[in-house]
Amino acid sequence: MSTVLHPVGPQRARVYWVRRLVVVALLLLVAAAGWAIAARFLGDGGDAAASAAEQPEDRAEEQSSGERADERAAEDDADAAPATPVDCVADALQVTLTASGQIYDAATRPVLTATITNVGDVPCTVDAGDANREILITSGPDRIWSSKDCATADTASRQLLLGAGAADTAELTWERTRTAEGCPAGLPEPRPGTYQAVTTLGTVSSVPVVFALL
Repeated sequence: MSTVLHPVGPQRARVYWVRRLVVVALLLLVAAAGWAIAARFLGDGGDAAASAAEQPEDRAEEQSSGERADERAAEDDADAAPATPVDCVADALQVTLTASGQIYDAATRPVLTATITNVGDVPCTVDAGDANREILITSGPDRIWSSKDCATADTASRQLLLGAGAADTAELTWERTRTAEGCPAGLPEPRPGTYQAVTTLGTVSSVPVVFALL
């Protein structure tokens, strides 16, 4: 015990005390490093085990959330698009009529283009046949020609399914003839002058177009 507290040797006691302190410090550093390595190893293992235990639950929650999102999207699509298309209401339809020109010489036949557009938000059905849609040509108070006057059974009905924003276009060449209800024969030909054409689908009408025959 005396040699521990009172070092013996050729050097001064202070030298031996410094050496002992250095050895003790080195031992403490080695012990601290060992504890740090062990703690880190144990901590990484615990975190990995916790992550492995949590992952199945996380995946199950993510899968459930994704399935719920898919179900909501399917429900929204079902609400937006009816299983059975409905009839087009008047507010969902826009009807326009254009003419191929403004002045026609004696050898030229006017070409009229009628367009039906679904301006609603859902698909709908409409009958665009001659029994429901009319193109009427007049000259002042004189009724000149109508697409309904001589319509046949083949053209009386034409069912359309129009998607939201979709349009249907049909062209008609007017042969510069006159018609009347019941499609009688022997009517006089229209004379040169100013004419007006309009198309009507149910209760919806287009803006009239004006042209002249020479």
